[in-house]
Amino acid sequence: MAGYTTNKTVNVQNNNNIFRYIAAGIIFLLLVLIWPLSLFQTTDSDINNRLLKEDDSYTYYYLSSGEYITTVLKGDGSYIDNGAVRLRFQGQVSQDACMHYYMYDPEGNMVVDQHIDLFERPENDVYQIPFGIVMDKGAGYQFIIAPDNDFTVGVYCLGESTEPAVVMHSSDQISSTTPVAVSGIFKLCIWICGLLCIGVLIGSAVFESKDKISCLFNNKTFIPAILSLLSIIVYGQYLFDHNIESGEGLIKGAFFVVIITILAFMCIFAGRFKLPIYGFLILAVGSIYILTFPAGSIPDEVNHFYRAFSLAFGNLQSVKFSDTSVGAVLPTAIQSLSDPEAVFDFADTAQIDFNNTSLYAPVCYIPQIIGIRIALLFTGNVHSVFMTARWAGFIGAFILYMLALYIIPAGRELLFAVMMLPMTIQEMTGVTSDGMTNAIAFLFIALVLKKAVSDNSLSNKDIALVTIIGTLVGMCKIVYIVLLILLLLIPVSNTSGEGNDYRSKKSDNSRFTYGIMFGIPVIMCLVSNVFFGQNLVSNGENMEAGAQIKYVLTHIPATIMTVIRSTIEYGMQWIGEMTGDYLGQLNIRTLPVVTLVLVIVLIVSSKNIRLPEKLRSVKAIWIYGFISVFGFLLILGSIYATWNTVGDFLIRGIQGRYFLTILPVFGLFIAALSSKGVNDDNDGQLSYFYDYHIGSYILLVINMLVIVDVYTYIIMNG
Repeated sequence: MAGYTTNKTVNVQNNNNIFRYIAAGIIFLLLVLIWPLSLFQTTDSDINNRLLKEDDSYTYYYLSSGEYITTVLKGDGSYIDNGAVRLRFQGQVSQDACMHYYMYDPEGNMVVDQHIDLFERPENDVYQIPFGIVMDKGAGYQFIIAPDNDFTVGVYCLGESTEPAVVMHSSDQISSTTPVAVSGIFKLCIWICGLLCIGVLIGSAVFESKDKISCLFNNKTFIPAILSLLSIIVYGQYLFDHNIESGEGLIKGAFFVVIITILAFMCIFAGRFKLPIYGFLILAVGSIYILTFPAGSIPDEVNHFYRAFSLAFGNLQSVKFSDTSVGAVLPTAIQSLSDPEAVFDFADTAQIDFNNTSLYAPVCYIPQIIGIRIALLFTGNVHSVFMTARWAGFIGAFILYMLALYIIPAGRELLFAVMMLPMTIQEMTGVTSDGMTNAIAFLFIALVLKKAVSDNSLSNKDIALVTIIGTLVGMCKIVYIVLLILLLLIPVSNTSGEGNDYRSKKSDNSRFTYGIMFGIPVIMCLVSNVFFGQNLVSNGENMEAGAQIKYVLTHIPATIMTVIRSTIEYGMQWIGEMTGDYLGQLNIRTLPVVTLVLVIVLIVSSKNIRLPEKLRSVKAIWIYGFISVFGFLLILGSIYATWNTVGDFLIRGIQGRYFLTILPVFGLFIAALSSKGVNDDNDGQLSYFYDYHIGSYILLVINMLVIVDVYTYIIMNG
């Protein structure tokens, strides 16, 4: 009978409450322990931390008498007191064993000649070699290690190479207070987050009117607080293990820890306002990316800057200098992006080639063009102008990102996840065409979805807005014109012509409306590509777009096998490049777990979407699926036609970042197949992922780890 309660039921409830009391007590005790301990050591700030790791980035190479290994050390202009290497012994080694370390400067002069006894063995077998020299900035010094006696020893090397890992210590580095200061910031933030956790626990238990202990497990404020605390603790040691040699890396890490602490307060006191939280995270993470990646280190960034700079002075079309060269006549100093002393001299010009970016339309660079012109009003410094272009592009894309997140009727969490992918952030913060391309495409997707679920008829203003943004998408990159198919989601009943008097004209009106929204973008896209592509040159021998297209049309079965073969060969790499691996010039690798976690986040975000009926119909599923498949094939086809030899059996040159623009649509495809409606109460546990801001924390922490990996690359490669 409804409402009937037995003694057995009461006992079960009491047992559950006892369990929750015990769990709450354990968590409370852990917090109490962590909180005061944060005043002591929270990270190991040993300056030789990089030599203490045991992962795939390092291995031991064994030497015997008469053998040696060598590497080239790059100077940074500072005085180097000593260097450190790590050894490993194999078998018995004589007590009089000795290693010989010597180094030559670029002129061939021996500047280091040290014989270091192996015994007594130092802690972790990390040996210090006195250098006592100034290593000129950018100069290469040949460093050699060899056993002095008859014994076998392993030297800690980079990856599977025979290049010894060497940590150089300068006076400035040794006396630097940065590690101490950053460690102090970590302790303070851990203390604050621990206090926050305890406060939330006590406050929830006191002020919750029902089932006070359940608040621990169902409270949306406790989860962000504990996530912040755990994230800082885990991240801290990873930062110090990998970036201890970089003051900049440590400072960026401290900034991230402050961000995650602020995020805890935002989630607790304004957790239901997701849009400001999303904007805060994109803005904070993007700012760090801008300041982290060296000038010109993002794919094709140098050539994109050349194109944007040329457009800033009204040169819409690039100049064809020869059959293999397209570019512009620009100030010679523009080639010195990283030189802080380089200044533009418009009387000193040179031919600057940028073949691969010469056909991009100005719409891709509108923020950068504005930034360049404004910067030149105040300075002629090349690096300053370049960084202003970066910031301008980031701000422009950020504004469009926030508009897209604001107006999208469903799938906001998915769109945010795509925006927070390290690869998306990298392209957004560099001087590239991809930043604005993605931003405009995301805005177009959001706008079309909003109009598709609207009960109001499309006004002329709506039609004009959709048409303009659709045109801009196509002008950025012709392959993304496939997104126009989303317009078919807008039902005929939403077009003008309502009522009995207009019923007979409804079909004609809808065709006319679709004709405008489809036709104008397609026509403008073709005109743009013809106009800006007039001076297009071949990218290599036997790379002719016309001949490649003819081959594809006449060898369809072979082309299908080429697509399948390429997907099997490069598919996993494309996924990594699309999410968070192969950053920079495809040379900065991140932790393998980064890609795995990001893929899981994208899947969970997609399956968690509550789609209105209009966006999860059979028609919608076919539209999402067609765009995903056809968009994928268009991207492969465009690269195959322009960057591969005619008839090549593999499609080479595809980069995963090309798929970011259509990734939200693929997520909608997964969501539509899951058939979760707006009023579906059977959410399972997936809704907790974003209701408790777990997804936001994961995306933030992943980007924090990625920045550590970027600085690790900078440290190891100068």
